[in-house]
Amino acid sequence: MSIPAEEDDGVEADQSPPRVIRFADLPRQPLDQGRGSAREIWADLDHDLTLRWQLRVVEIKDSAGLLVGPIGTHHYVVGLAGPQVAVRNSESNRVLRRAHVMPVRSATVCFERPKLRPPGASSLVVLTFAGAAEPPEFSIRTLTPQAELPAGAQLLLALRGTVRVNGAEAAPGSALLLDATRSHRPQGVSTHVLTVHRPGSHQDP
Repeated sequence: MSIPAEEDDGVEADQSPPRVIRFADLPRQPLDQGRGSAREIWADLDHDLTLRWQLRVVEIKDSAGLLVGPIGTHHYVVGLAGPQVAVRNSESNRVLRRAHVMPVRSATVCFERPKLRPPGASSLVVLTFAGAAEPPEFSIRTLTPQAELPAGAQLLLALRGTVRVNGAEAAPGSALLLDATRSHRPQGVSTHVLTVHRPGSHQDP
């Protein structure tokens, strides 16, 4: 459902709308092990094309799935929808809660699902980043009328509800690529969003 336009809709005349990224339009890549797929939402590279971070939406269809990042990378994992998933690595085996961030301090992450489970795939968001560098900042929150994203916010993903930023809309299953040099005023009614920020740029209100 779209957000009704208002007289003051937060659109700035000198600012272009963010790019809308729809997950359904993204190519699917197979998991490293198990039935399922990974789709890259966005990747941030430095000047020599070294990966700073990569955000993917992952679907697990088997009782287990394996995702392997580049050497030296770590991950943040967020549950989106579907049957319960446990995240296992060399340190622990923990159940992933929906809309909560779980850090994985390893390049390899294994997903496990109960053999007796409801039908359907389990959907996750995985942020992969260079473990030796300062990580990007990852925030999940419910928008308020006073919400503002400071400069440094790079990507906004709708978890629940519809969000509008400068005339562009995103609903669950889509994200907005933001101009990180500017601040933004996201608009939504009780909308639950996930944002990725440049390291050191985000401060919780």
